[in-house]
Amino acid sequence: MGLYAFQPDPATDKYPLALISPSSERTINSTLGQLPRPDVKLVMHPEDAQARGLADGDLVRIFNDLGEVHCELDVEPRVRPGTVSLPKGLWRRSTRNGVTGTALVPDRLTDLAGGACFNDARVQVASLPSA
Repeated sequence: MGLYAFQPDPATDKYPLALISPSSERTINSTLGQLPRPDVKLVMHPEDAQARGLADGDLVRIFNDLGEVHCELDVEPRVRPGTVSLPKGLWRRSTRNGVTGTALVPDRLTDLAGGACFNDARVQVASLPSA
């Protein structure tokens, strides 16, 4: 057996979007979470937003079988279709429901060196019904 092997894309019809969690100027990791920051927003490509009937500024839920995160939507072409972006290193107070993107990440390990599968989280995004 070699060092690593091809792994098929874990996207499904139920959870087609890849969630990425890059650093930002305010969230290298949770170390800088105490700094004041604008409201956290999920970044989604316009094609994906339109397919789901979502618009810039909508309140959304990002979810999969592991959990869900509530925040505002930022519709921007700066992410690829099929990908959504939520900053890493958030504190619970950063989202509307006190849950961060970490709740959506599977706990399995990568085939190469047994690392974390941070960018293998597959999710769906839908409008958050107003209470």
